[in-house]
Amino acid sequence: MEAHLDAKLATLISKPDPEPHIVVQTELCLACEGRPCTIVCPAELYWWEGNLVHNCEGCLECGSCRAVCPHGAITWRYPRGGYGVRYRWG
Repeated sequence: MEAHLDAKLATLISKPDPEPHIVVQTELCLACEGRPCTIVCPAELYWWEGNLVHNCEGCLECGSCRAVCPHGAITWRYPRGGYGVRYRWG
């Protein structure tokens, strides 16, 4: 199943926005026990290294991270026009 997902993700084109579309108040993450953003993100852009670390590049723009954050630490918006993920058939 993972190879199938990797093949689908390989069909995406992404143009990173120089202005981050995800901003995290990491001081709020220290109180988070479940760290759901590290589990729910399909692009695996969140991980824990003593505090939450994230990467905007490769974001699939689903907004799941913001939806599951119990502390409201994640501010998420769509990238500016011309940036972000572009879906195409593969």
